[in-house]
Amino acid sequence: MTSTAKRFEAMTAPCGRVQDGDELVTEDLQGLATRDLRFACGCQTHHEEFHDGSVHNQVVNHHGRVVLDEELRGE
Repeated sequence: MTSTAKRFEAMTAPCGRVQDGDELVTEDLQGLATRDLRFACGCQTHHEEFHDGSVHNQVVNHHGRVVLDEELRGE
């Protein structure tokens, strides 16, 4: 399993503000990958790709409200 954490700058957060923040990417080298973005304002995005090709996306604004929660089935 590999994990990478880094800082990002000047990206539009789910609330519409341009914010910097932190990105965490994790992969198990067998097909599972996650990417989490945490913006300075408190907004968050979470993206998971599973072994079977399905995908889960979740976006939460800085008030804690889920603005997107979707699952896409793989083949």
